[in-house]
Amino acid sequence: MNKSLLPKLLAKENVTIRHGNFKTAWFDIKNRVLGLPLWDDMHKDVYDLFVGHEVGHALETPFEGWHDSPEKLKGCPRSYINVIEDARIERKIQTRYPGLVGSFNRGYEQLLKKEFFGPLDDVNWDEVKLIDKINLKTKLGSKLEVPFTPEENVYLQRSLNTQSFDEVLDLVRDILTWTKENQEELIQKPEPQQEDSQSDEPNEPEMSESDGHDDAEESAEDMEDDSGQSGDNNPADDSESEDTEDTEEAAVNPEEPIHSQDDYSITDAAFRANEKTLTMGDDKQPVFIGDVNKDALSKVVIDYAKLKQARKEHEEKYPRDIYSKINDNQFKPYMKTLKKNVQSAVKEFEMRKAAYQYSRATSAKTGTIDVNKLWSYKTNEDIFLTATNLANAKNHGMILLIDMSGSMSGSMPQVMDQVMHLVMFCKATNIPFDVYGFTSTNRDVGFEWQRENPGVLELDDLSMPNICSSSLNKSDFMDSMAHMHQRATSRASWGDLCRYEEWGSTPLNQALVVSSHLVKKFKAKHGVEKMNFITFTDGDANRISSYQRQDVFPDRSNAVFQVDGTMIKTPTGSRSVTKALLNNMTKKYNTNNIGFFMANDNSDWRHRLWLLAEEKNKPSEQYKLDANKEYRKNKCVSVENALGYSEYYLVKGGSNLDTQEDDFSVKDDASNANIRTAFKKYAKSKKLNKVLMTKFGKAVA
Repeated sequence: MNKSLLPKLLAKENVTIRHGNFKTAWFDIKNRVLGLPLWDDMHKDVYDLFVGHEVGHALETPFEGWHDSPEKLKGCPRSYINVIEDARIERKIQTRYPGLVGSFNRGYEQLLKKEFFGPLDDVNWDEVKLIDKINLKTKLGSKLEVPFTPEENVYLQRSLNTQSFDEVLDLVRDILTWTKENQEELIQKPEPQQEDSQSDEPNEPEMSESDGHDDAEESAEDMEDDSGQSGDNNPADDSESEDTEDTEEAAVNPEEPIHSQDDYSITDAAFRANEKTLTMGDDKQPVFIGDVNKDALSKVVIDYAKLKQARKEHEEKYPRDIYSKINDNQFKPYMKTLKKNVQSAVKEFEMRKAAYQYSRATSAKTGTIDVNKLWSYKTNEDIFLTATNLANAKNHGMILLIDMSGSMSGSMPQVMDQVMHLVMFCKATNIPFDVYGFTSTNRDVGFEWQRENPGVLELDDLSMPNICSSSLNKSDFMDSMAHMHQRATSRASWGDLCRYEEWGSTPLNQALVVSSHLVKKFKAKHGVEKMNFITFTDGDANRISSYQRQDVFPDRSNAVFQVDGTMIKTPTGSRSVTKALLNNMTKKYNTNNIGFFMANDNSDWRHRLWLLAEEKNKPSEQYKLDANKEYRKNKCVSVENALGYSEYYLVKGGSNLDTQEDDFSVKDDASNANIRTAFKKYAKSKKLNKVLMTKFGKAVA
């Protein structure tokens, strides 16, 4: 549900929107923060109604007018103020944004069906107080026939035309006076509330200037099942929230007072009691994990200039590191072979591109007579030349994401070799591209990120260096290729690399959250129509965690991620989160997700095949037999639509990823049988050793 930007757009100001594990919506007037709870799967119009309502309060209602305000206004029952003020702010927000009129009408229609205002069948209107009639009429309009006497109609019309909060208070006092004079028997005065019955979490009369999280929060905790427990900061302790504990209890039990001893609106109390049912219970709410902000993104994503500088500093400090070992005598000949090696993929890509154009070609008459048909003009009307117009091919784009965890060290030379081939493929086909690594060695985003933004994703020291890009100038491009070649021809030990690309763990899910922002920016920059997102990894993601309050106890088995304005619901297992994030990327940005899994040993290989068999709902033993047969034939197992990828490839690490071919060489005195055997071996290596290239052109076309 891509709704989180709606309140900010409606507010026309820099209102901070914070979703989280809250009991109700709230607004911090001083800091301009609008908090929205994790509403259950409600109707989209009901969501728009609630958001529009809260923004209306944010724009129009002063502090003393909010539902939970501790201010006691003489002669003005809080429940009465709620009714009249709601009518004012809802009218104003719909006038400002006419597109919300339909959402309010349809939303209240849904709430009427769910009896949010209480049971309204066979109502004896003579026994309904004026304030409740006004509440029903201003919110439901023509959806419910509410009778008004001429005297009552005067107050209704005033409620439909209040402009300021002072007018609201004047009207509330007048309605209360009229009710006491004409409907005294209907007034239900709440009994005084005893001090010991106060809520455990009372409102504070003034908002704190500080963040107020030091005593209430604890350090990040890991989620169960390979993911993190997360909550969000409930502002009730340090800022003014819209519905605090004491007003919620009053809504459930109208016998308790609501800032006044003068009466209350029964329909308003019923509505606020039912409003809580739209959120799941405290122990059933999914864990909320908020998005990263621009400041964090700028620290996580390491552009090439910053990476280049870090490499230089590392080389100066450690002269014998991997950066000082680049051999031009090996690199220059290697670059010459890349163009030849990618031709199979380029050919496949161009063929499919041409097929796309011709399959959508159109023919049209030019208006010029075809002289070769002129002789048949008496019997044939079609004597004009025709022209065939080929459809425009789609603009392609590509982002590659490379796992730089320590377990990848055995396969990294071959992976880098493959990546260089893919880069040259993009160059040959004029496809814009970016290559990012991801690891967990970036100390630029520390724990303070969590303290300042409670409830957001803990980034796990994520580093995403931009290793190569089509946007680099020629000098930097060759420099980036030289460094990738060095990684492809030598094994880097821990300490050989700069801090942005040093061996670390596998913060894959954190990298996918950041990648969603990168894909969005990349598509806009290059005008991409068909976006390919490719990952190279050898395992599942790290656990997810989030800095949270001690008094938040959501359901740790489910989570809601906020990624670029979209709410993503998922179980909290790391593979489930990965799949949900990839599926969201496909849905939102129309990406073609391609995954390459490098198995480091037979145990990794068997476990991954078991996972795929489970996902495909196939017998695991038979699936393994079929997969191993395919691997012996192609040195690769390909699976469609698995684990969030449209194409998922399993390969074994090490030399199985080599793109180099065996030489075709025989002895001078070799027999025909020896020549035939040598040629078969050469032909087989030519086909099998280019594992990714043979599949790639087809997958990305």
